[in-house]
Amino acid sequence: MAIVPVAKVTLYGTADQKHVVLDGLQELGCLHLLDLNDSRDHQSQSSPCSPDAAQALKYLRACPIHRRAVKDNSEFQSDDVVGQVLSIQQQRQQLQAELDELKQAIATLFPWGDFQLPSKDELGGLRFWFYAVPHYKLSSLESLTDDWQVVAREHRFAYVVVISDTKPMDMPVPQTQLDERPLSELQDRLETVETELEELHWQRVRLTRWIDPLSRMLGLAEDLVARERAAGRTFDDPRMFAVRGWAPQSQREQIASFARSHDLGLTIEIPTAEDSPPTLLSNRGLAAGGENAVTFYTTPAYRAYDPSGIVFFSFSVFFAMIMADAGYAMLLAFFLLLFWRRFGRSENIRRMRTLFVAIAVASVAYGIAVGSYFGFSPPAGSVLARMHVIDATNTTLMMQISIAIGVVHLAIANLALAWSRRWSPMMLASFGWVAALFGGLALGFGKSGTQPEQPLIQFGSWMLGIGIASVLLFSSERPLTTFSFKEHGKRLIDGVVSLTGVSRAFGDVLSYLRLFALGLASAQLAGTFNDLTYKASCCVGIGSLLAVVAVVFGHGLNFILAIMSGVVHGLRLNCIEFFSWSLPDEGYAFEPFNKKAT
Repeated sequence: MAIVPVAKVTLYGTADQKHVVLDGLQELGCLHLLDLNDSRDHQSQSSPCSPDAAQALKYLRACPIHRRAVKDNSEFQSDDVVGQVLSIQQQRQQLQAELDELKQAIATLFPWGDFQLPSKDELGGLRFWFYAVPHYKLSSLESLTDDWQVVAREHRFAYVVVISDTKPMDMPVPQTQLDERPLSELQDRLETVETELEELHWQRVRLTRWIDPLSRMLGLAEDLVARERAAGRTFDDPRMFAVRGWAPQSQREQIASFARSHDLGLTIEIPTAEDSPPTLLSNRGLAAGGENAVTFYTTPAYRAYDPSGIVFFSFSVFFAMIMADAGYAMLLAFFLLLFWRRFGRSENIRRMRTLFVAIAVASVAYGIAVGSYFGFSPPAGSVLARMHVIDATNTTLMMQISIAIGVVHLAIANLALAWSRRWSPMMLASFGWVAALFGGLALGFGKSGTQPEQPLIQFGSWMLGIGIASVLLFSSERPLTTFSFKEHGKRLIDGVVSLTGVSRAFGDVLSYLRLFALGLASAQLAGTFNDLTYKASCCVGIGSLLAVVAVVFGHGLNFILAIMSGVVHGLRLNCIEFFSWSLPDEGYAFEPFNKKAT
């Protein structure tokens, strides 16, 4: 896991070479362009393709069934394809809305039967008024002066028709609005709409064979816009031009070879302290899954460190502690296997799949360690019981574990920051925070028992004192080796200001108690639903049904809540608490000038 070192590359050529060179650099695809033309007012270039083409491509890609791509593109007419796709999309939306309305109308009309409402003239100005009246309110209709009739009954409602020229005012329930069309007509229209939707679906499937040509057309359009934008960022002279950008240092040979083949001038410079290069992350293996979790929230500065590997492992552990159940973890692993192939459709999803595997493995391992299987404990004397090594019901122990994990996590954050500040006196301030965190932990553990642990208390006191002194003396960016008492005074003031972070450190460490609290909540909910299931199963008849509902709904809800809590709070502890200590500065992503069309 690393941030790729980059170099500042400048290419010089004659004016007539400009477009050829830019096309070649776009083909090379390793340059993050810089703007050398400050005098020009750059305006965002619009794509030569209409937004409709991108919308059509997105709609085709979302189709669940894809036909084999065509190899001969001679018959591809982009305007016709885009028009057909958008027409299908619009028709499907309209028909789907009508389908939903028809289903609702049929469900409402079905208890009343199949009939055609008479016109007002046929009844001499009288109208039919429809009401679904609960059986216990049916007696209140006896005082109604208008004619009424019960036309149908079911276990909850009696379906009443009132004949009156005006809306009855003393009805116990609101009026039921029925569609004016007969039930048979609604059902026929429903069948027609479903047939039309099916036909549109297969038309959409047939058009998926044009996904590749349409994608290539859009890619070529984006490439053209990118080249025009790049042409506006070059330095231009009547006889020459220059283009500059950041490139990975590993690509220097390819760039030098490109310059030689085009007879270009070339300079390659290592970034200086005044430069602010873009950040290019390069991770393989396990850390690749953590990279997406990092870039989801922030981009590390170029001179910082890459936290992808740390986030990969810490997020997996935090998620496991929040789920805190091996049964739920195995269910999560089952769903992961079920959708394994879907998670392999793109490079980004494949990298995230590695993180999902780590989450499932960590959750199963931690669930076994705390001895929870859908809220049940393993049988005494079994193999699983011997693997039950953490008593999750011991509040003191779990709070100590959560706080210790928080201290270790924040200590790693400060060590990472110290690495970023290596060979700077401020590195010692980060070491000071590490000492203060472990000192405070030892001091707290030493005093938390029934009998004070003097060795822990003494060790914690010394570490805490050394840490605070280091933060006080080395938190300033002002020069250390100076004979100016004024500068040293300012350094001390900066140190005192930095010591206000003690309260932040204390609050951040306590924030890790959510690992214990959420895990406990998940376990308590699982146990509660198990108790409800047992009590319901004791009832004869409907009790078995209630037991099934309690199991499926209760554990299903708890499973979803555990996943949501694991994702939200696992990311929060990494992206807020951890990053606030380890990544004080934010960078910007490396955006290569490359070709999208393939």
